[in-house]
Amino acid sequence: MFVILSTAGVIFLLLAAAVLGVYKYDRGDRFFLALEKAVPFPAAYVSGAGSISVGETKEDLRAVKKFYESQDFEQIGMRIDFSTEQGKKRLKIKEKEILNKLVENKIIEALAEEKGISVSDADVKAQIESNIEQFGNRQNLMSELSRLYGWSLADFQEKVVKPEILAEKLTEAYSDEVDNSKQTEKIKVLYDRVASKKEDFSKVAAEASEGKSAEQGGDLGWSTKDQLIREVANKAYSMKTGETSGVIESPLGFHIVKLEEKKTEDEQELVRIRQIFVAKTTFGDWLKEKAKDFKVTVFLKDYVWNAQTGLVEFKNQDLKRFEESLGINSQGDPSVFP
Repeated sequence: MFVILSTAGVIFLLLAAAVLGVYKYDRGDRFFLALEKAVPFPAAYVSGAGSISVGETKEDLRAVKKFYESQDFEQIGMRIDFSTEQGKKRLKIKEKEILNKLVENKIIEALAEEKGISVSDADVKAQIESNIEQFGNRQNLMSELSRLYGWSLADFQEKVVKPEILAEKLTEAYSDEVDNSKQTEKIKVLYDRVASKKEDFSKVAAEASEGKSAEQGGDLGWSTKDQLIREVANKAYSMKTGETSGVIESPLGFHIVKLEEKKTEDEQELVRIRQIFVAKTTFGDWLKEKAKDFKVTVFLKDYVWNAQTGLVEFKNQDLKRFEESLGINSQGDPSVFP
């Protein structure tokens, strides 16, 4: 009996040490990396959708880290260094983004199951064939996945291809749940204001457009056709100077455009247009609202689930402030140091 109790005590102590190493101290040595891969310690649990393991989260973080470190930024005077104090904070932000993406994927899986949506082998095969075509052949694709992320083709299928296909199918299915009637009414009112030049276009754009260009009276500057949203580009390039379009619908929302000028530069036609824009309720907006209906428990010590925003957030206020400052001060990806 004593031997059994002693053995049980040793096992308990080992388990306690393992749990502390994984959750409290976030050990990154070889033993704990192997342990996290072998044992599905939960990083987060999404009620009704399942758990996300610490191992999966850490694997994805290592892939992201490898991606940035495999890039050659020397030519543009930039470098990657995750070993500095600031670099560690930036990598922590990446970990939070990964955790949010994994939670989102779980929620998408749950919502797709409710609608009877699934991803077939044929769906995956078609997407993989498309990716192979982009890279020239299967070997090129596999080489790039290994070089950039340390992934196999199977990893790519599970981590990227299947979640993307499922999200696309859910996007198509959710459309009947989205109400854009208020946006439709708003754009009709705005069109009535500028139609037949009743009111100054730039004045109405500055007052009511939801796009960033409202600050410039809707002026988007000079654009080539491929720089504009397809639906807007097709209309703008068929208009006469000074003409105002009707309401144009795109995946992003509703647009009214006015063609200010046209010119040809380096044998390429450019247009300068003004825009009045009203945003649609997107799949992302809908998904954020749906996420608030799920109870999410985060086990990793640095994070907490915010039920009001439907996002994983930092517990630490310093990390929160650091993240906010990056959004204001950093140009491009925050993992790239100037």
